[in-house]
Amino acid sequence: MSKLTDVVLITGLSGSGKTISLNEFEDIGYYCVDNMPLPLFPKLIEFIEHIDSNITKVAAVCDIRDINIFNDIKNTKELMLHSGININIIFLEANKNQLINRYSQTRRTHPLSILNNIPLKKAIESEKEMMQPVKSLADMTIDTTSFSPNDLKRFILNKFMQNSKAPFIQLISFGFKYGLPLESDNIFDVRFLPNPYFVNELRDTTGLYKKTYDFIMSRSETKLFLNHIHTMLKDLLPMYKKESKNYLTISVGCTGGKHRSVTIVEHLKDFITSMNYKVNVLHRDINK
Repeated sequence: MSKLTDVVLITGLSGSGKTISLNEFEDIGYYCVDNMPLPLFPKLIEFIEHIDSNITKVAAVCDIRDINIFNDIKNTKELMLHSGININIIFLEANKNQLINRYSQTRRTHPLSILNNIPLKKAIESEKEMMQPVKSLADMTIDTTSFSPNDLKRFILNKFMQNSKAPFIQLISFGFKYGLPLESDNIFDVRFLPNPYFVNELRDTTGLYKKTYDFIMSRSETKLFLNHIHTMLKDLLPMYKKESKNYLTISVGCTGGKHRSVTIVEHLKDFITSMNYKVNVLHRDINK
């Protein structure tokens, strides 16, 4: 019986948060290896299995610099499963504009810019195309476009520190004017609710403001909507758990992502938490 219980491989687009994720895994007790040459991974596992240590969880980053990354990840996954070791492959991504912005802020050089002597925009586009097959191998895809470093750290912490096998629920409030959260499993449109934006004293607030929250929650339309949502979640969440769906993203949208969607997400956070599920909240557009 292997003493290793959990292996996490972190991959994805350059600039999407792989190093931040790895650092968080280290903080929660994983033995971490950055920029791991995957052909050497079996040797690492063999080493850990035979040394006198308390290492039970390993996290490693691999990226586009591994020219055979698709086959190497596929072979590593098969090896872990054959050895009876649980493995999670995480693929991180972000949209092109956000990646360009991050590289501009850090003044780092994209790996493909170095390898192929191409400008940043072309390097990002090329990497996205090259990594599509790798993305298909992932157990979890995380779009970090709207994540701050702390958001990503909190996400990793909540997902991988959970002891229950119940699904981890990510709740996202957003504004339709800024686009849909691409990682969503379920999306609810609450633009039919009365809009505090048209109430002078509430216009410049958010759904985190008590008067705004109370204004939305007191409406008959809200109560009717939530009655339906409560019933649906009570029925569906146990089904996700039964089917071993470990991660579920529920997004709630209004026009600008400041008032109605924020209020509903805050309410759902308390409701779902009361059902003994682990919940993380991201108010994506609240500061736009």
